[in-house]
Amino acid sequence: MRLACRLAAALALCTVMASAQADTTGIVSSDTIASGLQFPEGTVFIADVLYFVDYATSDVLRIARDGSVQKVWHGDGCGANGLVARGTHLLVACYDSGSIAEIALDGSLVGTLRADADGQPFVHPNDLTADTQGGVYFSASGSADTPGKVYYIARDRTVREVATDIRYSNGLAIAPDGKTLYVAESAASRILSFAIGTHGALDARHTFVELGEPGTAGSAKYTPDAVRTDRNGNLFVALYDGGGVAVFSSRAALLNKIALPAQHHSNLAISPDGKFLFVTSIDEEPGGDSRGGLLKVRNPLAPR
Repeated sequence: MRLACRLAAALALCTVMASAQADTTGIVSSDTIASGLQFPEGTVFIADVLYFVDYATSDVLRIARDGSVQKVWHGDGCGANGLVARGTHLLVACYDSGSIAEIALDGSLVGTLRADADGQPFVHPNDLTADTQGGVYFSASGSADTPGKVYYIARDRTVREVATDIRYSNGLAIAPDGKTLYVAESAASRILSFAIGTHGALDARHTFVELGEPGTAGSAKYTPDAVRTDRNGNLFVALYDGGGVAVFSSRAALLNKIALPAQHHSNLAISPDGKFLFVTSIDEEPGGDSRGGLLKVRNPLAPR
């Protein structure tokens, strides 16, 4: 399979993915821990409890200790897409309503953010990640008229824009040393990195890795969605298009490609002990509907 790749890391990624697509037996073993969903997203652990959202139903959900799926919160018109823990609360990225909702774990609504400090509205909030200073970064994917952006919510809940001109700003993750923010630029099939400065400022924008050149005849499509970092600084990328999860080192070397069932994989969480990945899966159905689930797969980087 001929794939157009511009960097050595991207070439390695394309080669591995091409092999996985050609040989469906390469799909790794996984357990379905939640089914009957439509468009699962926003996986995050609070202690050992896994929370996530269903964008299609605008619900915040969790996996109870008995394995059942419990509804925590529903937001009419929210379009719940991303989650992050902030203290004892959750922040919910409401893609459809252009807002960030803050909820308690009992499902009560604490507050809502709808604009930055300059009064500018958010266009399609998508994903969030917290730093160690009490702040939260979130992406706003943008529209045909508005570029994708990254915002920073400070400890005092003021919001300011810290990056722009991103082609569909999507998943975010912070390196364990707190010095680097990774951002999925989905429409460009690449991951960006930024140096984190004081008060949440971002600088030194850099292309961390390119997953392939989109729009090239005969090439596969790789669309990065959610990103997560582990305690060693490795980057896990959920591939909305591309067949699973790609894992990179902090130096952008491809470490592993996890081929998983389903057409799309929008989000992932790493278990607190680091042994497992919990990955959302989505299949498109006739008529525009979707069918989703939540998969549990062993982390290929975890010691056996």
